[in-house]
Amino acid sequence: MALFLIYFSGLQGNSCTRVSYPTRTMCVLQGTSVNISCTYSHPPDATLNSTYWFKWRANQEPSDLQSDSEYEGRVEYPVEETGRSTLRITDLRHTDSSEYRFTFKTSQREWKSILHGTTLTVTGLRVEVTPVATVTEGQRVTLTCITSCPLADKPSYIWYQNNGPVTGSENPKNQLVLDPVGLQHAGNYSCSVRNYPHLRSPEETLTTNHHH
Repeated sequence: MALFLIYFSGLQGNSCTRVSYPTRTMCVLQGTSVNISCTYSHPPDATLNSTYWFKWRANQEPSDLQSDSEYEGRVEYPVEETGRSTLRITDLRHTDSSEYRFTFKTSQREWKSILHGTTLTVTGLRVEVTPVATVTEGQRVTLTCITSCPLADKPSYIWYQNNGPVTGSENPKNQLVLDPVGLQHAGNYSCSVRNYPHLRSPEETLTTNHHH
C-alpha cells in the first residue's frame, strides 16, 4: 500500500494530509472496466472544495479525466463516503495504460504530490502455439493464451476451435494441451476469459498433417 503524507503547520499544531492507494499496479483486459480507488484525509479545519482523478503526464498540469476527450463517456466517480474515492473507467483501451492519481482542493490549498499513484496496464489476448503451428499427428501441441501482464482477477480461460467452444477447455490455466494431436484438431484457435466471451483473441491456425 502506498501512503503519502504532507504536513501543514497551523494554529492547532501539525495536521496531516494524505492520499493512500491500496493497489499500486493493475492489469486489466482490454474492453472491460476497472475501478481504481484511494483514501484521503485533510486537516479538520479545512473545507473540501473539489476532488478529481487525472492521468499522470510528465511536465503537464493535472486535468480532470471527466473533462478529457480521450475518456469521454467512459469515466465516472461513483459516490463514496467522505475520505474515499473511486475512479471507474469503462471500455478500456490500450491507450488507457498509464499511471492514475487523485487530487483534491480544500479551503487551504490543493493536494499536489510528486509520488506515484496506481499504474494501470491494459492488455489484449493472443494465442501462442508450441512447438510450431504446423505439426504431424501424434505430436504434443500446447496452445497458450497470453497477456502482456498477469490479469488482476485471475480468471478462467475458454478455448475456441473454428469459433466453437472446445468442450471441457474452461479452467484456471491459460493452456490447452493436445496430446496426441490428431487431424481433427486442425483449425483456427482463439481464447477468451470467463464472463467476457465476446472479447476473444485473434485466431491462430493449427495445421495437422497425416503421419505417413
